[in-house]
Amino acid sequence: MTGKIIEIIFRSTCAYILLLILGRIIGRKLLSTITFFDFIVGISLGSISVRIALGPQESPVLAAISAVVITILVVITDYLDIKSINFRKLVNGEPIILISNGKLLDYNLRKVKITINKLMMQLREKDIFNIDDVVLAALESDGQLSVLKKADKQPVTTGDLNISTKYNGLLSDIIIDGKIMYTNLKNTNHDEKWVKKQMKTHNINNVEDVFYAGLNADRVLYVSPKTKK
Repeated sequence: MTGKIIEIIFRSTCAYILLLILGRIIGRKLLSTITFFDFIVGISLGSISVRIALGPQESPVLAAISAVVITILVVITDYLDIKSINFRKLVNGEPIILISNGKLLDYNLRKVKITINKLMMQLREKDIFNIDDVVLAALESDGQLSVLKKADKQPVTTGDLNISTKYNGLLSDIIIDGKIMYTNLKNTNHDEKWVKKQMKTHNINNVEDVFYAGLNADRVLYVSPKTKK
């Protein structure tokens, strides 16, 4: 039995390392724009790795040992990822620039195995329909596309117009699913009588008919009544 346990530990370690290597080779495409084919590839790799880890063994005990070994390896990988920049670059890679000053970097597109069609789809999802409007587009290590528009293509903000705005703060929960949060209510220096009075201004006679009510920093009460099916 001891020999089988050692074999499972060795197999599981090899399977985990193999997955890391294959994941690095495939790149972040599976994360960014997964298709049905990519899904099948991911499932197949997982199944093959399980077979490598367990081999011909079908024992639930050995399967549990394999799961524990892989979990330990994941914890070690996460620790090294935090402690070592070089290890982090080796495993996760770095952001890859796909568009620079309105120009496509086709060699980087080939590197991450993303077609121009899929890139354009991701840009449209960010309300960008012209590549020339982009200063910088980078594919992050988690497969997400980060985009910086050119200054003249960015929406105007109140800061650009030197307009001062109020900060309404976070909502303080007053009613959740028809129940008054008395602790929060007390912190706002109000009582149940005040709540019922506020409900009447919203044409609500019973607190139980309120799904959510919250008070912001300006003492404005937001009320959302329950809806019928």
